[in-house]
Order: sequence, then C-alpha cells, then structure tokens
Amino acid sequence: MNRMQFGTYLFDQNPRRIELSRAHNLAAHTLPGTGVAMQDTGPRCRTARCEGEGFGDTADTALDRLASLAAACAPGLRGTLYLPTGEQFTAAVSRFAYTAQGDGRVLAYVIDFLEYGVEAAS
Repeated sequence: MNRMQFGTYLFDQNPRRIELSRAHNLAAHTLPGTGVAMQDTGPRCRTARCEGEGFGDTADTALDRLASLAAACAPGLRGTLYLPTGEQFTAAVSRFAYTAQGDGRVLAYVIDFLEYGVEAAS
C-alpha cells in the first residue's frame, strides 16, 4: 500500500481512516393524484474524509508536525490527492480540524477533500 499524498505533501503515515464517497442529487416531483416521483439529476463530486493522528515525544513536537500538515492542507487549497489504494483525483480541501486530549502528545485530525474541476459522468 502506498503512502497518501496531497499535492507535494507526503503524509508521514497514512490516516487511520479514509472514507471515499460519492452521492447523487435527487429531486422529488409531486404528481397530483399519484404521489411523488424521484428523479436522479446526476452525481455529485467525490468526497474523501481522512481521520488520523499526529504524534510527538512532547506536545510541542506533536504540534510542529501537525502544523506542517495544516499548512499543506489548509481549506481552499487545491492539488492532486493520491490515496493509498492508488486512486487519484484533483481535490480541494474543504475542512481541516484537530483536537488535543491529555498531555498533547497525540493530536487527532480530520481533513475533508472535495473532488475539484471534474464534470461527473452520469
């Protein structure tokens, strides 16, 4: 399995959990006297949610490691997302968040990526 990469940033270790999904837009149309008909109006862009941890011997070391990840994956940035499965697509970061618990030597992060600039095929 390959290491995950976004743009030029190569993850130190792959996120603990990667969820890749694609939804479809559905429209409900009310038909008088017969009920509701659903229409599939096409696929939405793919989304990838990555959850992982940054570690350090001290809280400062863990924060330094997380800071480089945060800079590479700041919301709004675009680049090629290379997943450990070998799949790749152009994506934009829509969310970066992290939490610290205990002594701060382990920082959990969540990054949401949205497929960018590709017209989905029906």
